[in-house]
Amino acid sequence: MERIGLEPGTEVGGYRIVSPLGAGAMGAVYRAVDGGGNVVAFKVLHAHVAADADMRARLGREIAALRRVDHPAVAHLLDAEPDASDMFIVTELVDGPTLEAEIADGGPLGPTDLYELADQLADALVAVHAAGVIHRDLKPSNVLISPEGPVLIDFGIAHGLEDARMTSVGFVMGTPGYLAPELIDRGDPSPASDWWGWAAMLVYAATGRAPFGVRPLDAVIARAHSGDPDTAGLGPVTTAALRGALDANPARRWSADRVVEALRVAADRGDTPGTTWSGLGGYGSLAPGAAAAAGATQVQGPPPAGTEVLGAPVGAPAAGAERYGSWSDDGTQVASVAAREGTGTAIMPVTFDKEPYPSQPMPPSYGPGGDGQSRSAGQPGPAQGQPGQPQGFDPVLPGYQGGPERGYVPPPVPHRPLAVFALAVPFVLAAATFPGRALVALLAVVLVCRVVGISHSSLHGRREQRGVRASDTAQAVLRAPWHVVRAVLATIPSVLVAASAVVVLCGPVWWLLTTDRLVIGSNGSGGGTAPDGGNEPWVYATLLGAAALLAAVLLWFGPVTSLARHGARVVLRTVAPGWIGTLVIVLLAALVSWLFLGAVLDGRAVEWAPLQEPPRFDR
Repeated sequence: MERIGLEPGTEVGGYRIVSPLGAGAMGAVYRAVDGGGNVVAFKVLHAHVAADADMRARLGREIAALRRVDHPAVAHLLDAEPDASDMFIVTELVDGPTLEAEIADGGPLGPTDLYELADQLADALVAVHAAGVIHRDLKPSNVLISPEGPVLIDFGIAHGLEDARMTSVGFVMGTPGYLAPELIDRGDPSPASDWWGWAAMLVYAATGRAPFGVRPLDAVIARAHSGDPDTAGLGPVTTAALRGALDANPARRWSADRVVEALRVAADRGDTPGTTWSGLGGYGSLAPGAAAAAGATQVQGPPPAGTEVLGAPVGAPAAGAERYGSWSDDGTQVASVAAREGTGTAIMPVTFDKEPYPSQPMPPSYGPGGDGQSRSAGQPGPAQGQPGQPQGFDPVLPGYQGGPERGYVPPPVPHRPLAVFALAVPFVLAAATFPGRALVALLAVVLVCRVVGISHSSLHGRREQRGVRASDTAQAVLRAPWHVVRAVLATIPSVLVAASAVVVLCGPVWWLLTTDRLVIGSNGSGGGTAPDGGNEPWVYATLLGAAALLAAVLLWFGPVTSLARHGARVVLRTVAPGWIGTLVIVLLAALVSWLFLGAVLDGRAVEWAPLQEPPRFDR
């Protein structure tokens, strides 16, 4: 297998790959360019995944979901090929980091930014649900932050409201810490499960921490199942809103409008940890457990002037909640959803019944779902990815569908163009004085890199197909002789191309110089036909260096050379990792280059060993 992923320049379905954007257990996403020069996001399944009918069906669902949604906060579908051997979808390329990266780099959001994020994502979810689609995998890595606002991506496990449930009995698909309790209990996906994910993403955005922790997985699931998110450090109004949206009891959950309005109040009036507000539009009463989380001290105050307080009983949907969908008697949300209205001056009280409800962690149940009663509210959203698991794809949890072959992702091998260029410079300068030895060294380096590239590709290709096994190292050793043979055979085409190019392009110039038909820098002897004849040594050195550069470029970028380059990246990652390794290589290469350059400047005669004599064209 010559290709490692999709190399830049590869053409697939009329799209030219530019660079990778991300990869996971199911597939990879690339920056690509279409025939009109437009930059797009190109998503393709891994070969071993594309062979799986269930995974092909999953990508088909993503295509169907994107075709049904038209909203600026959802990446627009541009093209799709669900039936080809290389399944792919093409969407607009969103310029911006994921919400996960944004929070990791810039820290938690303040009250104003949190309110704006909540409001914009809520608008997007309304549009998604209005199209009859459930995203089902909301998490920070599936939200991109563009200059225009957040954009939902990765509808790979999206679910139509009318679809039969695709998950096998006993298995649940999703991300740990971001699955609603009813999904953990094997209930059917619903818009309510998306609202749970929305609320949990807001917890992550507000705290910079996974809402229910990251490990152990059983504890994460138990905390999500009990509706006990980590809201430490948040103000009382924000805490009340987010805990209310993530209530373990679906009947007690806050509506999305109610949460957004509470966050608006927190943004407008400030929300400092350590105090609660009494009389501020009803938002001073915290959810059970929220007061302790916020370390609250109660402060009395009048309601804001001109604000109408609407009484809403605790278990009933707040005013405006019907905009997010109505519910049938059996707890299944109806697909008809009207557009969200703008926020007004009426504030729905954010209160709970005085009677506390149990919030102790409960072990996750994998049996049949509970009472099935849910209403339009938040659902546990994406927690930070578990260590060692790729973001944007489903991790494997206890009771979750998956296997080692789907969970294995080859380790990244970064490109090292600066290091490779630095190593090429001393080779070119060495070839100006020692062309024979430099040629032998170049062939040896290319051959070693190709062997490493073939071995690395073979090892991780097997692991992608069958998972990591104890016998991997032994198999790699046993396959090494065959890999050497493959490397030698695969090097022949590029050697022939390089040799032909050097002879055709540099041979005539060499003949002109050695026969004194072309004299560039005379040494004063005149009439000579040997390299020490009519031209100065530096003239021959310059031509030899140019020939070496041409040969190196063609041996490195010629036919079937990608595995040699991949092997070089593997070697550099091992012997000189990171920017420090690159710096060391550059410094050493500069020192060696100076030594060889000194030999050229001193007019040292060319040494052709292991060749007996220089090439001659005058015989």
